[in-house]
Amino acid sequence: MTRGLAFLSGARPPGDAYGWRLARLRWTRAAKADRVEDWSPEDPAAGTLARAESWVFVPDSSALPLGMPGAGPCHTLRELELGTSGTAAVDGSPAAALEFRPSELPASGKETIKEYVSRLLSTTPPVFRVVPSFLVGDSSREARPEIVNRLPTGRARILDLGCGAGGLGLARTGRNAWTLTGIEKDPSQAARARDSAAYERVLEGDLAGILPRLTAEGARFDAFVFADVLEHLEDPVAALTGAHALAAANATLLAVVPNVGHLSVARDLLLGRHDPVPAGLCDAGHLRWFTRSSLAEALEESGWTVSSIESAPGAPAPDAEPFMALVSAWPDADRESLRTYQWIATARAE
Repeated sequence: MTRGLAFLSGARPPGDAYGWRLARLRWTRAAKADRVEDWSPEDPAAGTLARAESWVFVPDSSALPLGMPGAGPCHTLRELELGTSGTAAVDGSPAAALEFRPSELPASGKETIKEYVSRLLSTTPPVFRVVPSFLVGDSSREARPEIVNRLPTGRARILDLGCGAGGLGLARTGRNAWTLTGIEKDPSQAARARDSAAYERVLEGDLAGILPRLTAEGARFDAFVFADVLEHLEDPVAALTGAHALAAANATLLAVVPNVGHLSVARDLLLGRHDPVPAGLCDAGHLRWFTRSSLAEALEESGWTVSSIESAPGAPAPDAEPFMALVSAWPDADRESLRTYQWIATARAE
């Protein structure tokens, strides 16, 4: 039986060609496909489906195939492949990857792929199988308490660097009468942040170009938020220095970064694995990697005075105790780091 694998054209995550290609490779391996195609929603269904006897259709190519049905999302690809259970450290939801045979639901007339898939999903009983998969959610649409609770209250002027879809704006109520300015590189995310109406301005583009422009305008801010941003920058110190130039007296900076010393990453490295994935500790978009000490050094080098760097454990690594038992034989091992998912740094401008 000829087996096809199809992705929805135009579903490629913006600016992430590397992660997108790796996700496609993993689906190709998991599906054991004879052919791989990209489908446009407007393609004629009959001719398209006739090219294979069965299909696995993945609408979002940033999704990952799970190792086994019912497996909980974990911190690394290896943990997903093993099907180990555990709570997701990032927001996860099942992706609608479908397996079906066109012979069980033939395409009709001039039906398009979009129309066919809609009809396929409405069949009762279903003539498709949902392929176990994991799709990372977008945390930038949420007001994260670990960020909100560390920011000044009142009428603070806040610069949200890498604001994503504008989740921080959801906390702009009551005592948080902030004036928010956002910077976002992704046009679709920037549009969502603007639509929220919580931001006074949302500037679209790279930090390297926008921060000098704000400085030239004479802008000043009481607080700065780098939430899961520094690790995606080619030069994090330059961005932190650019923020420092915009700091009002006694301004606060909050930086949240993933911890490269987490148990799941360390364990995978000992097993000869490091697999970039769409998000999380091993995000394919990470250009820089942080420990507690390297984060402190980046802040100090850029002119900020570190007030604290706190550990955010996140969800525990699956099956962690055997590894921790091995670590007990090494007295200098940093056990706190192994159990830290993110470092949260608070700094001030003097």
